Amino acid sequence: HPDRNQGDKEAEEKFKLVNEAYQVLSDEEKRAIYDRYGKAGLESRGGFSSGGFSADFDLGDIFNSFFGGGFGPGASSRKKSTGKYPLDIEIALRIKFNEAVFGAEKELEFTIKKPCQTCKGSGSKDGKTHVCPHCEGRGRISQQRGFMSFVQECPYCNGTGETIKDRCSGCGGSGYKEERQSVKVNIPEGIDDGMRMRVSEKGNVSSTGARGDLYVHIEVEADEHFVRHENDVYIEIPVFFTQAVLGETITIPTLKG
Repeated sequence: HPDRNQGDKEAEEKFKLVNEAYQVLSDEEKRAIYDRYGKAGLESRGGFSSGGFSADFDLGDIFNSFFGGGFGPGASSRKKSTGKYPLDIEIALRIKFNEAVFGAEKELEFTIKKPCQTCKGSGSKDGKTHVCPHCEGRGRISQQRGFMSFVQECPYCNGTGETIKDRCSGCGGSGYKEERQSVKVNIPEGIDDGMRMRVSEKGNVSSTGARGDLYVHIEVEADEHFVRHENDVYIEIPVFFTQAVLGETITIPTLKG
C-alpha cells in the first residue's frame, strides 16, 4: 500500500493496477467483456475511458507480479500453461474496415502444440522424469527483494518441478509436436481495432488432454474514405466555396455504397 511505502513509485503503480483489476473482477459484465475482447472491448463499450486504465493493464500480469503465476480463477485465462508451453494461443487477424462494421466470417490457420506420442509428453527418452533440484519439485522458487518476498515460476524446470536426463528423439526433449489447424470464426458487427476475441478450446493440448483457448487480436485496416471514432463514422467531403455559401444538395458515399 502507498501509505506504507511512501515515495516508492513501484508500489504506487502496483496499487493502482490492483484497483483497476478489482473494478473489472467485481463487475460480471465487465469481466465477460474483458475475457472476450480485452481492455479495448471495455473502452469501446463505455466500461471506462481510455485514460482511466493503464496502457499495460492485464489481469493475469497484475496477479502474476504478486503471486508468481497460476493465480487461479481470477487470473487471465491466457496464462494457463502445461509447464512446457502455454495452453492458450494468441494470433493477429487483419480485417477490412467494412468487415469490422458489418461483421464477417473468417477462416484462420494457425499452429498448435500437442504432446509427443513417443514420450507421452515427458520429453524424456525413457519416459521418466526427475525432481528438479533447484525448486525441489515445487515448481516455484522464492526471491527476497528488500522486505518483500516474491514467488515465481522455477526457470530451470518451467514450473513443472521435474527435469529429464536423456532427451526423447521424437521431440528433442520438448515434449510436444506442432500441428497446423484451421477454424472458422464469426467477426461480430462493430468490432474495433485492438479488440480481442476468444475462441474456446482451440488452443494447445496438454498431456492430460486439456485444451487452451485461441485469442484473436483484431487489426482493422484504414479505409480510403471513412474514419471511425468510437461508434461513429466520419467522412470528409470537399466542396466549392459557392456551394458552402449558397448551399447545395450533393451526393455522398455511404458504407453500403
